[in-house]
Amino acid sequence: MHQRLVRRVRQLTGMGFLAGVLLIALGVAGQSGTMAVGLALLAVGAFALSFRHHLTGLVSHPAVDAYLTSVPVAPVLAGAVVIWFAGASPGELQTLGGVLGLLSLVNHLLRPVYGLGYRLITRVT
Repeated sequence: MHQRLVRRVRQLTGMGFLAGVLLIALGVAGQSGTMAVGLALLAVGAFALSFRHHLTGLVSHPAVDAYLTSVPVAPVLAGAVVIWFAGASPGELQTLGGVLGLLSLVNHLLRPVYGLGYRLITRVT
């Protein structure tokens, strides 16, 4: 599979999984989904994104590097989910985090299917 596609899939997986963990942690802490919490997560994510270029190349392994550079985007995704579902109870935030983590796991498990599709498309063209 093309290395850019592999890197993007890994980044999506890491970003979604960490955003799910953040939402679950907020729910366990008893925090409900308010606009203030969503905006705070967006602010933390924007601040973290400004330092994202420092994480590139920190580790020589390409898989770990892809996951590491996706970490700053996770609070932005978690903040967007909290804002979208404003007024969610702590239990609902935990559920949203679990669903987001599950979608990330499905994305990770579908990597061989993505590779097969990529090989078929490149073979046909």
